[in-house]
Amino acid sequence: MVSWREAALGDADWDEALATVPGANVFQSSAWARHKADFGWRAVRALAGPDGAATAAAQALVKDFPGGMRVLWARGGPVGDAALWNADLRTALARAAGGRLTYGRVCSYRESDAATEAALSASGWTRPATPLDRNRTIIVDLAPEPEKLKDALSTNWRHNLKRGNARAVVLDWTDPDAREMESLYTAMEALKGLPPQHRADELASLTRALGPRLIIKRAVVENKTVALRACAVFGKSAIDLLAAATADARKVYASHALLWALILEARRRGAASYDLGGADPDAARGVSDFKGGVGGRTIDTLGEWDFAAPAALRRPVGALIAWKLGKSA
Repeated sequence: MVSWREAALGDADWDEALATVPGANVFQSSAWARHKADFGWRAVRALAGPDGAATAAAQALVKDFPGGMRVLWARGGPVGDAALWNADLRTALARAAGGRLTYGRVCSYRESDAATEAALSASGWTRPATPLDRNRTIIVDLAPEPEKLKDALSTNWRHNLKRGNARAVVLDWTDPDAREMESLYTAMEALKGLPPQHRADELASLTRALGPRLIIKRAVVENKTVALRACAVFGKSAIDLLAAATADARKVYASHALLWALILEARRRGAASYDLGGADPDAARGVSDFKGGVGGRTIDTLGEWDFAAPAALRRPVGALIAWKLGKSA
């Protein structure tokens, strides 16, 4: 029987092991852990399978609370063979986190299927009442040549892409200013009536920690940056991560030009798929329609599952975490 073990590895060794596991993504990487360490989280890691050939992996971020309470959040994980996501994994993560009381939640971006969901339930995982993250997304297969990818775009999307490329200049943002990035977000929030999305301290941490794994593009009109978009590439996976556009950007279809440039660059860097980062037509119809025009495949993911030790903590602590932390990890 394959068992889980705590992975007391350095960052480079962890990334090397993780990259060999199907489903590996940036949220399970050491770069993401470094980013979240700036905000009080620490990483614990576990592997299953033989040394040098892991078949499943999980990185959970841990927040320590008074009284020995530990909260674990594994965004984008576990990855690998879902048949191994069992009680042994929960034990390994809880042991690595320490503390007397533990609440843990994982969030898999793997496509859902009835058999896997049933197996997770049978092995002791439960669905949290209040999810923190998305459970539906659109995946673009990057295997086809760029012209074939363009053929998959909707007619309206291709038309708007042509407009965007003609009216805005898309540039690599290799040394982004976090305050300038924040200003794009605040302008978008005011335009759409959104709550705060990202602030300068978070954006500075993100760009610093992810480094070359983060691809940032900006759209410039008349020497003014009017929009940004970014994705993160790890192994064969690219995930849409940041997007902000002002009213001026909307007039020139800058978001179309930016996303297309990111897709092509992620493909050039070896990504086999591009995860558009969620698609919820009920919460944001316009965003969902925009992503849908890219021509990818809409999937429901396995999403979130939780556990607690003792088990009685699961419901009250799960509700508290959803209210207090949101998607902050």
